[in-house]
Amino acid sequence: MRFWRPFAVAVTLALASTPAIVRAAPAQSYIWTSAPFGGGGFVDGLVFHPREKGLLYARTDVGGCYRWDAASRTWIALNDSLGRGDDQLAGALSLALDAGDPERVYVAAGEYTGDWARGGALLRSKDRGASWEIIDLPFKLGGNQDGRSTGERLAVDPNQGAILFLGSSRDGLWRSADRGKTWKRVGALPVASPSLVLFDPRNGEAGKPTTTLYAGAVSPTGPSLYVSHDGGASWAAEPGLPQGLTAHHAAFDSAGGLYVTFSDGPGPNGVKTGAVWKRDPAGGWSEITPAKPDATTPFGYAGLGVDAQHPGVVTVATLDRWHPGDEVFRSTDGGAHWTALGPLSRHEVGEAAWLAAYQQGRQGMGHWIDALAVDPFDADDAVYGTGYGLWRTTELSHADTGAPVEWRFADKGLEETVPLDLVSPSQGPHLLAAMGDVGGLAYDDTSAEPKDGFFLPVTETNQSVSVAALNPQRIARTADQAPSGGYLSLDGGQSWTPFAATPRVTKGADGRYHNAGHIALSAKGGFMVWAPEHQDGYASRDGGRSWTASAGWPDGGDKPLVPVADPTVEGVFYVSDPSRGELHVSVDGGAHFQLLAKGLPQWAGTLRLAPGRMRDLWLPTPQGLFHSADPDHPFKNLKQVNEAYQLGFGMAAPGHDYPAVYLWGRVLGVVGLFRSDDEGETWTRINDAAHQFGWLSGLTGDPRIYGRVYLATGGRGVMVGEPAAR
Repeated sequence: MRFWRPFAVAVTLALASTPAIVRAAPAQSYIWTSAPFGGGGFVDGLVFHPREKGLLYARTDVGGCYRWDAASRTWIALNDSLGRGDDQLAGALSLALDAGDPERVYVAAGEYTGDWARGGALLRSKDRGASWEIIDLPFKLGGNQDGRSTGERLAVDPNQGAILFLGSSRDGLWRSADRGKTWKRVGALPVASPSLVLFDPRNGEAGKPTTTLYAGAVSPTGPSLYVSHDGGASWAAEPGLPQGLTAHHAAFDSAGGLYVTFSDGPGPNGVKTGAVWKRDPAGGWSEITPAKPDATTPFGYAGLGVDAQHPGVVTVATLDRWHPGDEVFRSTDGGAHWTALGPLSRHEVGEAAWLAAYQQGRQGMGHWIDALAVDPFDADDAVYGTGYGLWRTTELSHADTGAPVEWRFADKGLEETVPLDLVSPSQGPHLLAAMGDVGGLAYDDTSAEPKDGFFLPVTETNQSVSVAALNPQRIARTADQAPSGGYLSLDGGQSWTPFAATPRVTKGADGRYHNAGHIALSAKGGFMVWAPEHQDGYASRDGGRSWTASAGWPDGGDKPLVPVADPTVEGVFYVSDPSRGELHVSVDGGAHFQLLAKGLPQWAGTLRLAPGRMRDLWLPTPQGLFHSADPDHPFKNLKQVNEAYQLGFGMAAPGHDYPAVYLWGRVLGVVGLFRSDDEGETWTRINDAAHQFGWLSGLTGDPRIYGRVYLATGGRGVMVGEPAAR
């Protein structure tokens, strides 16, 4: 038996290396599926095709786009092919369809406009999103910033499909005449952030450019809706409309009536006032606001859907009416009279058991109802988006007679949760997933809709989850909104108790918010080490009843530090300091840390320890993957791994005793997901170009099922990979 030997002094590690492997890594076919949660993210756009019945798309702010499959009543994810360098293109600022060709789909993509962000891109498809061409744009887009739910900002000329217009986040209006391949700025429109683009369907003829179109504006002071009668060459503000509002959505009815919803900001947050206006076919504007906001009840208007077959039938939704809650209104006479749908509506969560816990008994239509669409072929079929998913009905007109309107939660397949941490225990649930906004859960079966196991309350962001390796009944997790910052379970996640005390400070001296950070349970669960964001580490030996600052905790700079526990030795913890390339260790339950090693590559990822082995350390870094098998062996750089981003372990391959190692990284020049069955000597690629999933915040194998791996994506929930043939 090898006993634990702490280093008395810090050492500079000799980074041994293995010979480079010159052959390409082999590949194994894997099947990738979503571990169902049942929703959980902001659906900010819905687009029906105007000429093909049942063709419906949804866009999200971080989870890409989806197409509805009526046969299976499931959403099909369309952007799993986005790779690491294109991960921010999962932020879909706008989506547009070609009225003359239902195969063509366009997405204006990009999550942020900051200096550090990837440039925006146009994603265009000729096969309904089964495959995409990425065309980089000369500006950035804010698909996960304010204004992401207005629109649609991207529009295809219904008479000449080669012509596209795109309202950018901050760089004005742009036009393409070659299906988005090249773009020129439309300088005549004096708007930095166009909120929508809308062609007038009554104007033009097939094969020729439509001459009349409208552009909305995010405008804090001036006009918010402009019109062009010469195909975008010149623009004029529409007279008679309120100033200083944002034209949020606009739509024509079948008789040419134009409806516009307004808010005093782009949303989806911070809206305090708004209105609904209508322009009759002759050109006269009138206000038709269903309920007016005031100082006591501030809100705006956003979601808008019209009946394509019956003039004057229109549905609108409030935005940011937090008390008494957002409402959807319907009119059958062009806005002269309105019916509130909330009192008539019944919402059925169906298989989405988490949603019942999320609603906590509250009734209402939901929040952030920016996306609202009515099927152009069936005016009873309506769908609207919320901050947590979609509701759909097939009996919208029941409201016209005061009859109940039944809504069902229609999110199957649309898995937009953001897992932040994953653990697969050796006993009990197969997977524990800490998630943003919706808590997370313990999965007994990652192939079935979960009925229980949710991390309550499901309205919190859980930053991390940790299991005692030798006592899997003990689990700890951290949660941003929890008053104590975290919870402890002694029964494998069946029940949870908040920490009795907390060292966490939610706001620093500089005013910055501090999230709950990361926690680690020791091998047997008798000790915990917790590192709240922007704070030192703290240790507890009494189940969270008290906490003591860890002496010798590294500074870490501005990068979060992640404590990890040795899986075999009780009370031993490690923490990597990526800002200095150092590794620290505690052998007394986290009370004291000392420098164990220095000279490691800087800006490393999360340190991982091989399960069932003492001090078997793996460190993913931008310079490759480093491994130290035990105290007698220095770290070696596995040269075939050029870059290592995330690492995890699973059940050993048949005939092997070392755990399977799963890697997201670049091996022999190829970026992908890999598995090694021989302690990192060779690697097999387990994904392909169609299954890249953008950015991954973590991964882990299953210790009980060989070949199974779980991925924490940036907006597609938990992905599960299994070998195609066992």
